Amino acid sequence: MTSLPSALALAPAPADLEERLRALEDRNELVGLVDRFVHGLDESDPLDEDWYRALLTEDVRLNLPNGSHQGIDGLPGFMSAPKAMWAGTQHYATNCVVDCAVDANGDVASMRANVHAVHVPHDGSAPLFTGGAHYDVRAERTPEGWRMAELNVTVRWTEGGRG
Repeated sequence: MTSLPSALALAPAPADLEERLRALEDRNELVGLVDRFVHGLDESDPLDEDWYRALLTEDVRLNLPNGSHQGIDGLPGFMSAPKAMWAGTQHYATNCVVDCAVDANGDVASMRANVHAVHVPHDGSAPLFTGGAHYDVRAERTPEGWRMAELNVTVRWTEGGRG
């Protein structure tokens, strides 16, 4: 999934007040998924599978700079391994564009967010490692609410030393 969400071209707002409210609630929940995921990247303590289940589908596909992973099983280990390379990190997700649709398989959404990441090396004498990326997300509405089903990260630029 590398295409830009079609929501960059503004769609007309639904005429019905209830539909408009649901669209706003959906957008808020979807952007919240990205925000919580990014905050989790910066947690120093490992996150457990239940934490990921609140954000991701069971069969989620992640394509990240440190590799690819499918499913919740084993995800805490996969996500915590790169953290050991750094004394700390801070990720910022902004400008999230959301496009919701209903298809034959149910409610789906695509999103794109810009992400800026700062990585602090263990050796304080090394420069910070920073980068910018796009997060392209496919989400699905589940009985528990919206969940990310796929996340593809495209690194746009980097600067500084690696861990």
